[in-house]
Amino acid sequence: MYEVRIATPKDVIGIRDVATKAWYNTYLDIYAASTVNELLAASYNESHLLKRLETQLFLVAVEEDEVVGFANFISGTELYLSAHYVRPHSQCKGFGRLLLEKGLAHFQDQYDAVYLEVDMQNKRGVAFYEREGFEITRTYDRDMYEETMHLALMKKPLTT
Repeated sequence: MYEVRIATPKDVIGIRDVATKAWYNTYLDIYAASTVNELLAASYNESHLLKRLETQLFLVAVEEDEVVGFANFISGTELYLSAHYVRPHSQCKGFGRLLLEKGLAHFQDQYDAVYLEVDMQNKRGVAFYEREGFEITRTYDRDMYEETMHLALMKKPLTT
């Protein structure tokens, strides 16, 4: 049994665990472990997560009382999918798509498009978003923790 719902403070440990496992699985072959750990510490510490839960749409996918995925949307003048991860052992089961669909339904008729940033070396991530209707609008490099990340801004139109 599974559900997708708005995250609560009780989900913070599960969210952090999903992020850690997903990042290690995806990025340890691309970046130094120290870089991955620095990025995780900056974005997924408890106080930062609690603040995000208060000010942004943060959805979790829960299977058998365990957080197996999450999606974090930031809304303002534009809509951004800020973070979107599923535990490696729960990938390819539809959780990623369901989190995306539920998040976009939450903002139905409020935005013309949704944007996200993805690492170009994350081939599975790029392919997933392309299957979901996102297109790369531009690519760029960003230096983080003494490494260069090759990023893409992707956009999905929300109106037809």
